[in-house]
Amino acid sequence: MSKILILYYSQSGQLEEIVKNFAKPFEDSDNNTVTYANIEPVTEYDFPWKGYDFFDCFPESVNKIPCEIKPLDLGDEDFDLIVFAYTVWYMAPSIPSNSFLLSDQAKRIFKNKPVITLLGIRNMWIIAQEYVKERIAELGGNLIGNIVLQDRAENISGIVSISYFLFTGKKDRFLGIFPKPGISQKEIDGTEEFGKIVKNELVSNQIEGLQKKLLEQKAVKVNPYLLSVEKTAGKRMFKLWANFILKKGGPGDHTRKARVNTFRWYFPFAILLIAPLEYIFFLIFAVFRIKHIRDDKSYYSDIKLKSN
Repeated sequence: MSKILILYYSQSGQLEEIVKNFAKPFEDSDNNTVTYANIEPVTEYDFPWKGYDFFDCFPESVNKIPCEIKPLDLGDEDFDLIVFAYTVWYMAPSIPSNSFLLSDQAKRIFKNKPVITLLGIRNMWIIAQEYVKERIAELGGNLIGNIVLQDRAENISGIVSISYFLFTGKKDRFLGIFPKPGISQKEIDGTEEFGKIVKNELVSNQIEGLQKKLLEQKAVKVNPYLLSVEKTAGKRMFKLWANFILKKGGPGDHTRKARVNTFRWYFPFAILLIAPLEYIFFLIFAVFRIKHIRDDKSYYSDIKLKSN
């Protein structure tokens, strides 16, 4: 009998649907028990988002500053496999998800346990996953697999669609012309196939080769252009803006309101102007960086962690 723990924080409900589909093969087997653990912040993040609140959480997301979360009731806390499912806020794990990774409870749960990460995201996830890989290693866990489900819409139109969803909660086509926001229902339903692969590898005790099997089924897709945007925005501009806002106080502090509102104007400007310019430069120099791009795709598709 294998005990499976699925940890997740789902603000909109989409990630919860993903993990429930992933777990179906385990639920259908008499040889497994599945425990779902929904990470709950003491102060909830409302959905749909209010405009200011969405941007006010930016500096804490970028700088990995935790919020207060409720302890999870997990009994003896001893599991055979941990699935850590999370979404990405501003190129970082969502604040509640990261808060659990920084908790004392995580130190007990992850130690010496195999871990699979399961992401449900817009399209940029690599910097967040590198951080999560590091944190799992620090907790003593053994990352054996990674699965990434993402919105397949083109970058600019996808931003319009996801913004419509985040601020209204509606999943129809904005103005009747933009793509439906979020991960497609077909891909959400298809998560069950990844669950089958994991279950089979667990039964046959072949977990060390799990990521190779997942990659054969296209569980991860690395976009080199979006990776270059992440490295520019996530490691440089976002950090500068986050620190600039934090100098005026913490979450909800009225003294930082002017700086948060300034960032609200900068953010769409960066998406509409800076990101396309980054794409042009990426195309120009890509021919000179073919080996580097190939190495990046290979590394970020895998579960290995670069040694410092």
